[in-house]
Amino acid sequence: MNLYNKSRCIAEGLVSKGNKFFFATPCGVLAPLLNCLEKTESVITYIPREDNAIAIACGVFTKGERAIVFMQNSGFAQSINVLASLVIPYCIPIQLIISMRGTGVDNTLENKVMGNITEKLLRDLSIDYRIIQKDSFEDDIQWMHENSLLNKKATALLVTPDFFDWSK
Repeated sequence: MNLYNKSRCIAEGLVSKGNKFFFATPCGVLAPLLNCLEKTESVITYIPREDNAIAIACGVFTKGERAIVFMQNSGFAQSINVLASLVIPYCIPIQLIISMRGTGVDNTLENKVMGNITEKLLRDLSIDYRIIQKDSFEDDIQWMHENSLLNKKATALLVTPDFFDWSK
């Protein structure tokens, strides 16, 4: 499946689960997916800080809607306080799609530390996660949706740089 079709299928899968609101910080790894989401009837809003995107997604949830937040793993680290003090204690089932900078083909020094510790931080926060796979991304999207709603908790899909053929 080519890059556009994969991105389009994922975007359609996210929208088909009833997600209407998408909040994102700019990310080259996630750009193909974000570009496809912009072509749907969903609301995609770019927000400069990841913790703010998560807080807004929590507000959307209180109004009975679901939102997905897209970010780099460096922004995930910056968001630990809002996750630990709002999302986790109040069991808000937001969904996170996190690009895994500093892993795989991304060997930039400034991203290596976060690439090495993102999964540990997710485990320490008890946030369930999966690394999205090219041969099972539809199942991964379904898992994220069901896990967040059934378990009333934040759930994450991690996207490696090579998933969307990213290169620096």
